[in-house]
This record gives sequence, C-alpha cells and structure tokens, in this order.
Amino acid sequence: MYKIREQISLAILIVVYLLASVRYFPGRALHSMVETLIHILSVAPINLGATLLIVAVLQRLVKERLPLDRSARFFLVVGICLEFIIGLAHYFEMGGAV
Repeated sequence: MYKIREQISLAILIVVYLLASVRYFPGRALHSMVETLIHILSVAPINLGATLLIVAVLQRLVKERLPLDRSARFFLVVGICLEFIIGLAHYFEMGGAV
C-alpha cells in the first residue's frame, strides 16, 4: 500500500511539473508543443544543478545515498518552484501588474 501511494504521488508531481512547463499559444497546437519542449530543455540544466546541490548537501548530512525516487522528487519540486518564479517574471514582464 505504501509503495502504491509513493508511485501515485510521484505521478502527480510529474503531471504538475509538466502543466507548469506548458507554453500555450491559442489555436497553434504544434507551436505550443515545440515551445514547451524548448522551454523544458532550456530550464532543465538550471533545475538539475539546483537538485544536485540539494541532494549532495542532504547526502552529506545523513551520510548515505538518497534513493533515486527521492532525488526525482527533489528535481520535480525544484522544477515546479522554478516554473512558478519564471511564470511570475513572464507575467510581470508582459505588463500583468498595473
């Protein structure tokens, strides 16, 4: 039961991360998919670097390796936070705050 709950929560994190990464262009589905893929690939190195730093610090603190699924969760959570910050910056850049 515990393993199923972990897999479901990981799947939910993946879906939320992908939803946060979507770049939507009304009426142009192919353009939306291409821009989303480009965005994910351009932000992934930043996300991966931050995740590696967090995982390295945690491994030093507990003096054992973190399981791969825990590292993936850190990657997704850092990615969701980063996408939120990038989305806010884009919103304010477009003149959303009057």
